[in-house]
Amino acid sequence: LDRYPYGCTEQTVSRAMPLLYVNKLAKSEMLAIDPNVEPRIQAAIDKVLTRQSSNGAFGLWSVDSAEDMWLDSFVADFLTRAREKGFAVPQKAFDITLDRLKNYVANASDVKEDGADLAYAIYVLARNGRPVMNDLKYLADTKLSDFKTPLGRAQLAASLALLGDRGRANSIFAAAAEQLQAAKTERVSRPDYGSKLRDGAGLMALAAEANLDKAVI
Repeated sequence: LDRYPYGCTEQTVSRAMPLLYVNKLAKSEMLAIDPNVEPRIQAAIDKVLTRQSSNGAFGLWSVDSAEDMWLDSFVADFLTRAREKGFAVPQKAFDITLDRLKNYVANASDVKEDGADLAYAIYVLARNGRPVMNDLKYLADTKLSDFKTPLGRAQLAASLALLGDRGRANSIFAAAAEQLQAAKTERVSRPDYGSKLRDGAGLMALAAEANLDKAVI
């Protein structure tokens, strides 16, 4: 991923996100540490922020193309994790990013398409301690079947766990795992860049991070 030659916003974040963890993984496996990781992560942060519009959205190649809520959530997830690791993310840029996600969730009267963008936005807000519990419980209790991807359901479950509702979280994680097990490997693109393999990796990571039911993990 780090050697990928192109640089749209999705590609930039896809390259940089694993770099947040690569040296920790390398150390645990007694592999060589990469001394140049931190400058590359900071460069990725600075690059994507040049593509942020005044309303907090991110464009793929420029500010003018900023109309993709899943992408906004993906960038916000990266910026959140980078901040947690001590990287410099300007407060104002970060705040308008989260405000955009919050407004989207608050105004989402229904689950559109497969719900992947809505689930991701809720997860990022929950990870940042933003108030989404009422919307989240309503969606979990009445709209779960509208979330068509295993990763989307897992993000809802992880959000519930982060906000302290572990009962609902374990139940929805189990539903996500069942959905993943039944999923077919389809050779078509998805708006959330997903696949059965990616969703499976996402479920594993989210369940482990949330320290949920060992049986689900």
